[in-house]
Amino acid sequence: MSSEKAKDLRPVEADSILRQLGQAGRFHLRVYVMVALAAFQVAMDTDRLMHELGQFRKFHLLNYFLLALPAFAAAHYAINFVFLAADVPYRCVVPECESYNSSDYSPAWLASALPATGREQRCYSRAPLDDQLPCHDTAFSEELRSCDHWLYANKDTIVAEFNLACQEWKRTLVGTIHNIGMLVSLPILGYISDRWGRKRALVLSCTLVGAIGSLKAFSVSYEMYLIVEFLETVAGASAFPAAYILTIELLGQDKRVLTTAFLGILLVLGGLSFALLAKTFQYWRTFILVVYPPSLLFLSYIYFLPESIRWLLSQNRKEEAVEIIMKAAKMNNVTLSDETLRQLQTEEKIKTAEEKKDLEEEKGLWMQVMQSPIIMTRLAICSWWWITCTFVFYGLAINSVSLAGDKYTNYMLVVSVEVIAVVTNALVLDRIGRKRTLLVAFVVCGISCVAISFVPKTLSWLATLLYLVGKIAITQAFSGIYMYTSELFPTHARHSLLGFCSMVGRIGSIVAPQMPLLAIYIEWLPSVLFGATALIAGGLMLTTPETLNTRLPDTIREAEHIAAATPRPPPALPQTQQVVTSRC
Repeated sequence: MSSEKAKDLRPVEADSILRQLGQAGRFHLRVYVMVALAAFQVAMDTDRLMHELGQFRKFHLLNYFLLALPAFAAAHYAINFVFLAADVPYRCVVPECESYNSSDYSPAWLASALPATGREQRCYSRAPLDDQLPCHDTAFSEELRSCDHWLYANKDTIVAEFNLACQEWKRTLVGTIHNIGMLVSLPILGYISDRWGRKRALVLSCTLVGAIGSLKAFSVSYEMYLIVEFLETVAGASAFPAAYILTIELLGQDKRVLTTAFLGILLVLGGLSFALLAKTFQYWRTFILVVYPPSLLFLSYIYFLPESIRWLLSQNRKEEAVEIIMKAAKMNNVTLSDETLRQLQTEEKIKTAEEKKDLEEEKGLWMQVMQSPIIMTRLAICSWWWITCTFVFYGLAINSVSLAGDKYTNYMLVVSVEVIAVVTNALVLDRIGRKRTLLVAFVVCGISCVAISFVPKTLSWLATLLYLVGKIAITQAFSGIYMYTSELFPTHARHSLLGFCSMVGRIGSIVAPQMPLLAIYIEWLPSVLFGATALIAGGLMLTTPETLNTRLPDTIREAEHIAAATPRPPPALPQTQQVVTSRC
């Protein structure tokens, strides 16, 4: 294919790829999908090749199964601190009435020895009138004194194991450290994936999370647990994104919506499995030793899982790619066309003088971005959307264990409703538009979250219902925001600007684990904060243009004039691509 033809195809391919990838992705990990764009530099040739190999035959089904396992496993590690670092009932030890190693959690005299309600009941006790008097209902004064020893109802979490009573900030800090690890993991594993391959990134991430995560079970102190939590997240946060990219690179662009929905459902199933395992193995050390070590088996993927054909071709490693292609063709019982075989044997084309000139122009692109008030304003707005999505999404998931009723059941309900959001986005984003879909999602989420604070405690079912509605809405927003923001920025700066928005968005996930701490002092405030940030995001949605049926902007000028552009259907595919599509 000539360089001129390749250049003409890129806008078409990029437009189609981003339009479809954005319909059904998975929320807290979407930034990694940007890495997949680098694999599509071979555009038309690779798509035709993948179509010829087939999409749902033996080679593909085997690899779908292999890639489904990391996605399923990733859900067990994503936010398991909601149970491992969960709060447990505890009370002060009253030394005048019991020994420090007492195991009787509810003696007869306890009600008169502790304050009536609130945080004081857990962290203070009433002073006895006379140390010599036996403990009974009238043996204590109204004077409160701080506790120095506590008795825990159980030792299922690290709160009891490391004696974190009345230090709620230490418990919530675990979640914050976890999300900081995710922030650090983004550039490291993304670079490994681009530089050394998707397969290596996947195997490295999956095996390291099993090895490092298992060490948490042997933590001898709170500080050691925090360090291992951070290292585990840095190593393992990219397991799902690597599996996601490998999966979409197996298919032609017309099947990627199905792929993202498939992996999204696997994450839901993994979340349900996580809750069931946490309920079965409630002691935190046992849970870790059951869930983490099996990930070491992913080391076998070195032998069983092939590298991404698209990535190999984009790196001009044709010999390795051809070996995998021939194996796939044999397994699928297909014969490649002579034209495809001829293209695989051609050398990598040399850049034309025009392409070199384009590269020189790209070097000054960031300066152009800084000089465009419209793009800079858009960048700030998109960053707020990402902060909102991570803050509300993770905040609702973490706070789900605090709802009335069984915490494991609540978590399963909150995870299950994500399927509704994925399916809804797939149905409406290309019908009613990006702006209206995301505006409604943000507003519904905001109203639902704010309304929770006004629900009487006697109507716990209504609070749970509003909670689930808010979770569906924010998941829908999170699923669609990647596609919408990608359509607002010019091609040459799109990857960098989206990366910036996602990195800034991690502020939300870092703050989210602290909301249970805030709820101790002002119970209704977390829900109001979730709702307020979502409503602000919805209001900002009114300031950006609709991108449905518009061509992706290639330059700063085109991006600035999206609002003035007349929406139109995507351009017709080149004749060669139409032929390939009709054959499938």
